Amino acid sequence: MLFLLQNNNHINMKNIIAKVLGVGSAVWNFYGPVLRALFVSGASALLPLALTIVRELAASDKTSAEKRDFAIGRLRNEATAIGISATESLIRFTIESAVQRMRLGDK
Repeated sequence: MLFLLQNNNHINMKNIIAKVLGVGSAVWNFYGPVLRALFVSGASALLPLALTIVRELAASDKTSAEKRDFAIGRLRNEATAIGISATESLIRFTIESAVQRMRLGDK
């Protein structure tokens, strides 16, 4: 971590990823917004599906872990069925976002 603190560099996720992966800042500055846009568009396409799944499971007598596992599997299957290729982390993030929306009252 010392290399990140040299010359009073501002530490942020972009710097950490660039240092770990050996990616120059010019490359990151070009691809970063593209990757961020892809992630946001994928999550926004999956969120309505995730909200439906989470709403259906809310009244279930399953444990939280069982609900989460079921929701992840179902969202993965539904995404694949409509032609969306999503990573495991994106699917988990989208399910968690749907749960948080329900908790905040966006029903």
